[in-house]
Amino acid sequence: MDSTIMDYNLNIKSIFWRIEKLYKDKEIISRTHEGIVRYTYSDFALRVRKLASLLKANSIAGETVASIAWNTHRHLELYFAVPLLGGVLHTVNVRFHESEMDYVVKAIGDRAVFMDKDITYKNSTLPTFIFDERYDEDINSQEPTRNFPDVDERQGAIACFTSGTTGKPKGVVYSHRSIFIHSLSLLAADVLGISSSETVMPIVPMFHISAWDLPFASLMTGAKLVLPGPRPKAEDIVKLIKEFKVTVGAGAPTVWIDVVNYVERENLDLPLKVVVTGGAEPPLGLIKKLKELGVKTYHAWGMTETEAIATVNKSDNIERISEQGYPIPAFEVTLMDPEGNELPWDGKSTGELVTRGAFVTKRYLNDKSDTQIRWFRTGDVARINPDGSVKVVDRLKDLIKSGGEWISSVDLENAIMTYEKVLEAVVVGVKDEKWGERPIALVVKKPGRDVSEHEIIEYLKSLNKFPKWWLPDKIIFVDSIPKTSTGKLDKKLVRDQLRSMIESSK
Repeated sequence: MDSTIMDYNLNIKSIFWRIEKLYKDKEIISRTHEGIVRYTYSDFALRVRKLASLLKANSIAGETVASIAWNTHRHLELYFAVPLLGGVLHTVNVRFHESEMDYVVKAIGDRAVFMDKDITYKNSTLPTFIFDERYDEDINSQEPTRNFPDVDERQGAIACFTSGTTGKPKGVVYSHRSIFIHSLSLLAADVLGISSSETVMPIVPMFHISAWDLPFASLMTGAKLVLPGPRPKAEDIVKLIKEFKVTVGAGAPTVWIDVVNYVERENLDLPLKVVVTGGAEPPLGLIKKLKELGVKTYHAWGMTETEAIATVNKSDNIERISEQGYPIPAFEVTLMDPEGNELPWDGKSTGELVTRGAFVTKRYLNDKSDTQIRWFRTGDVARINPDGSVKVVDRLKDLIKSGGEWISSVDLENAIMTYEKVLEAVVVGVKDEKWGERPIALVVKKPGRDVSEHEIIEYLKSLNKFPKWWLPDKIIFVDSIPKTSTGKLDKKLVRDQLRSMIESSK
């Protein structure tokens, strides 16, 4: 029997309708190079319509255009104006080297570039729009676009490239439909539960997986949105939280480590309700500190290929908060062994986490391989509990194989970071003639704290969690640990640096 329900395009135009019709007086606050910009959804919508006219006037309506920009209102306006006209907004990582920017711009075929004025990127062949007062004047001089096309929900809307830590960056194109469904899933009570009463600040960059789709989800439900602007430091973040009464903040664990340390150092409170964090497993010490400050931690997992947040753990049980949590609506997971056999959800069996869903990529940009794949292989090694909660053990490429047995670098890192004198830690495997690989840890001490290698090894032993052969062969104290452009620990660079150190010492 056929359904009697009408078809309805799940596109960005339907989100924009809600912005204009239901939440006219809700606010967007943006920290910019020039200062704080504060305007209503209604003001925002008018600017989007005028920006659409500017795109048409420059013959780039419906085309793919690049943005190289921070989390600001100008960037947010592009999130809507470009796809509303049937184009694709390609958000470029501002921390890419200029050669990487050039690579991704050419790979996707961008027709123009929009960027913040502090970004260094020159492309003489493309029209370039700089976010400054003249740019605002150009927008304001336009008549607003009256009507937008009803773009097919399966058409591309936003494009993003992986951070390229294992080779050339790979492109993923999100559809109107995937953005709509993913944003709607984030609003569910058992996921993030964002409502119109919340004030949301995505610190996760808007160039990275659409800031986990939080700008779309927030505007879809009428939440106040605070955008932290260019290069926000802990001081800037805390100031915005306090001034605009932010209730939900989202960013990588490294961001919140800096925020908590700043708050403690300055003896301040942190009037947040919820921290959403992902990209790496948050250290237990960080979660405990946030809890002491009255802030609840939502531990999320996802990747560029799953449109960011795909599982969420909101547990109050401190023993289970290291788990990545439960799949959100319209998303499925399971475990597979190397031969492609499905493994049981018993909390013990370990295999590669594979996924599928309404916002999971089936291929990379310009990849002509089979698009009929049943599952997307994540490259994460995981266990799944009988209740469906996912626990990621490590990345396949980051597991350390010592004497034919596997060591989880993540488990060691998290254990080291529970020690009260440690700020950050990273563990990687280095080649060993006898064992194949052995773990070495790089550790950053907390300011003003002194700690020895012996002290950390003895602490790890006292936890009674690891066999003796798991313990790092060496602990090296450093001032800082390299991070990727998205705030994750850069293990590839750490391994390269250690390899150079070892070779130079021979």
